[in-house]
Amino acid sequence: MVNRIFTYLKNDIMFTVSMSLAVITSFFVVPDFGAVNWHTIFSLTTMMIWVSLLENAGVLHAVSVWLVSRSHHTRALMTSVTLLSFFGAMLLSNDIAILTLMPIYLRLASELSDQLKIIGSTLIIMAANSGAILFPFGKSQNLYLFGHYGVSVGEFFKWSGALTVASLILMFIITRFIKSTPLSINLQPAEHIESRSLTFLIITGIILIVTIFGWLPFNIVVPIMLIIFFIYNHKIFKMVDYGLLTTFFFFFVATNNLANIHIVQDLVSSLFDTPSHVLFGSFLLSQVISNVPSTILISTFTEHAHELFLGTNIGGLGTMIASMANLIGYRVYRQIEPDSSAAFLRLFMVLNFVMAVVLLVLFGI
Repeated sequence: MVNRIFTYLKNDIMFTVSMSLAVITSFFVVPDFGAVNWHTIFSLTTMMIWVSLLENAGVLHAVSVWLVSRSHHTRALMTSVTLLSFFGAMLLSNDIAILTLMPIYLRLASELSDQLKIIGSTLIIMAANSGAILFPFGKSQNLYLFGHYGVSVGEFFKWSGALTVASLILMFIITRFIKSTPLSINLQPAEHIESRSLTFLIITGIILIVTIFGWLPFNIVVPIMLIIFFIYNHKIFKMVDYGLLTTFFFFFVATNNLANIHIVQDLVSSLFDTPSHVLFGSFLLSQVISNVPSTILISTFTEHAHELFLGTNIGGLGTMIASMANLIGYRVYRQIEPDSSAAFLRLFMVLNFVMAVVLLVLFGI
């Protein structure tokens, strides 16, 4: 039992860091559990369950097989998986899109070279981080920002639309550098999807999206949806990433503790006092402690919500720890293709920083 706990703490770096921060900072101030953003946590929970049902129904696998089967050369394949990840992450979130699509891609691409596996996996992660920007529920920190600052739906789309379009154009440009080598992959046909399951998923998905946008009463609809999901398939609750939810809980506690420590208050307030400082500062901080805790921490001290949105979303590109999605993608790749994980890491870092620099230049001037 003890060995299992230590193994989990070693493998899930973000959970370990968040828990350590929450515990250590609680020695300096009394933790306030009322500061936990339960709206974000329960929004994530319901979306995780819905996406798990979507995956369980075979919808994602069927779409993947359909796209790959129509890719007759390597550039077309890379473009297809990039677009699938990009648009899929808009509804699935970047974390879940990567968790879902990367194993499918590596399984379908088992006949490809290591180089194509590395390129495809890198593009999937980058595209998921980029496509997930559009809607608040696509990224955890955006869902938090949306609620914390009380941003209107129209204002949020003004922020996210430009960054999403610019990211899509850059992702498409990257795929143009891939050679058009003829390709032939033997695929097993996708299983039939029941129309009743698809109808249920479409209706519940629309209800969830409308509720997260604030057009339906959250405190009423979400509990009802959780009960409906439990009745529909109670086993799906085992697929929820409770470690991720607990990580958010610890980060909320830790950042609230930090916000009430006078030395930290003075330091952060002085560092993030202007729009440009918030933009570039949140990007740099994301490279070190990840974009989710950076968002929660900085939001306590600044009203420059737009710049924080830009900095932390672009900040998801860069180092492996800049985003939890990056760590998830790397963990999946290392489990399936351990021999080429070092080469994957090198290409990932190069492409991510190139794209991040271009976006910072576009939106930071």
